[in-house]
Amino acid sequence: MRISQAREAVLIRCDGRCENPECPGQPDDVTDDGRPILEVDHVEEIAAGGRDHPSQMVALCPNCHAVKTRGRTREALCGVLAQEARDKHAAWLLR
Repeated sequence: MRISQAREAVLIRCDGRCENPECPGQPDDVTDDGRPILEVDHVEEIAAGGRDHPSQMVALCPNCHAVKTRGRTREALCGVLAQEARDKHAAWLLR
């Protein structure tokens, strides 16, 4: 089951920026409602046992999302993103 609050928590936590620490730059454009162009994704897919929880989800720009999904370096990137999601979520909880 998907939890919409988990997705919203990730979007709040990321403060409008791609959460890939090695992001080469996300689009400057925004959506029709003025939000940054970001896609919330599960580091470990739900079908593979991932959880719908902010500690296992990241906000990615379209380019980083494509690399995470289809890129040759996706396995290494998933490791980086898993740690980033845990760290960002833990820091966000302490605010």
